[in-house]
Parts: sequence; structure tokens; C-alpha cells
Amino acid sequence: MTMVQVAELLAVHLWAALFAITSLMLLLSALLWHGLQRYGVWQTVHRLGAQVVLSLAVAVFAFLGFVEIADEIGADEDLGQFDTALSTALSSHANETQLQMFATLTHLGDKRWLIPLAVVIAAILWWRRHRFLATAWVIATASGGLLNTALKAYFERARPEFLHGFATADGWSFPSGHSSGACIVYGLLAYLLVILAPKRFHLLVAASAMLLIVCVGFSRVVLQVHYFSDVLGGFAFGAAWVAAWIAGLEAYRRRLGAGEPMKD
Repeated sequence: MTMVQVAELLAVHLWAALFAITSLMLLLSALLWHGLQRYGVWQTVHRLGAQVVLSLAVAVFAFLGFVEIADEIGADEDLGQFDTALSTALSSHANETQLQMFATLTHLGDKRWLIPLAVVIAAILWWRRHRFLATAWVIATASGGLLNTALKAYFERARPEFLHGFATADGWSFPSGHSSGACIVYGLLAYLLVILAPKRFHLLVAASAMLLIVCVGFSRVVLQVHYFSDVLGGFAFGAAWVAAWIAGLEAYRRRLGAGEPMKD
């Protein structure tokens, strides 16, 4: 099956593709969570906690994935050709109902939503006296957004053409700011909830964050304001950023004691 045929298949069976991708991501997150819960009692690996080592491994893997994706976005590369084929197929097969739904979902990755959300979370953390976490949250989310903007300027990739009118987008395309922003904000928010909320909510929090991230990224492709690889690149960058920050925060927590909520 050629890349064009695969792109046509995905565009025609859009809902099935979304269901399959979301289910796969939720399954992977559940397996990862199960592993953390089962082996989280392993306290020391080279004097670091298992969570720290795992987070560092995820950060490195995601960074290498980002580099590989960035190397394959050229028009003469396989991934670049698939991008073009999928965007063309979606422009022909995505109907108004689908476009309207994803045009609504995509706002969950808008700066005008994520920035106020980040401010509210920072204020709540500060009010609850988790001031170290509040400071780390602000620095991590703000610097992640700035770095994504810098990466866009470095790669200078033009966006695909979209004529449906259900979404607007300007600026460079790679990596997707909505995808990386959703990954960073919702990913770090899930981490904060996991370390601060009762254990019975942890799996629900992780699954909800994964669902939000996947839906935001998928919406950018369906709306044809980003190529598929833009979203993959955004996810890879966001995952590397989140994992690196979690590794640092977990290492700091272990200096204070595993149960320490990092209050001033």
C-alpha cells in the first residue's frame, strides 16, 4: 500500500483512525502507569529514584524522536510526502460536521486558553503554599512556549493550504504550537495532580491528560492547519520538555523526602 493510499484510507475513515490512535495512546499510558505503580518502590538507581531515571529516559527518547522527525519533513522525504498526501486527502474527504467538531476541540490548545489556565494553576499553587511548584510551573510552561516559537523560526516550514474557513492559523508550521503546548500544559498539570491529589484519581488524571493532548493534536491535522509531522514534532518536543522537568522535580522531591509536597 502506497503512502497516498494510506492517507486516503485515514481520511475516509477519520473517526476510526481517531478511535484507534486514542485507544493506543491510552493503552500505552495505562501500561506505563502500571509499571510506575509496580516498580515505583525501587528507590535508587545510581542514587536516583526510578521515576527520575524513567523520566530522563523518556526525555532522551522523545528528543531523539524529534530530531528524527525534523530530519524527515523535507518534500523529498517519505514523511514529507505522506504529509502532503494526507493533507490533500483530508481536504477532499473531511466533512463540515467533522471540521466543526475539531475546530471546537482545537481551542483547547490555543494560547488564549492555555495561558490563562497556566496563570490560574500558578495562583492556586501559590495560594496553597506550593510556591516552589508554582515557580517551576510558570518557568516550565512559559519557557516551553518560547522555545517552540524559536524552533518554528529555525525550521521555517510553511503551513499546508486550507480553504474550508473553519480555522485560522499563521506563522511557521513545525513544530505544532498547539500540540506541544497541550503536551506541556496538560502533561505537567497531570504530574502536579498526581503528586498532590489522592491516589485513586491518578489513573483518571493521566488518561484525561492523554486524551486532551491526542485530540488537540489530531484536530490540527484534520483542520489542515498543520502537517502530520508538525503534530508528531510538537508531541515529541512537548514530551521531552515535560519529562525533563519531571525528572528534575522528582530529583528535588527525593532530596526533601518522597512525601514532601514542596511547600515553602
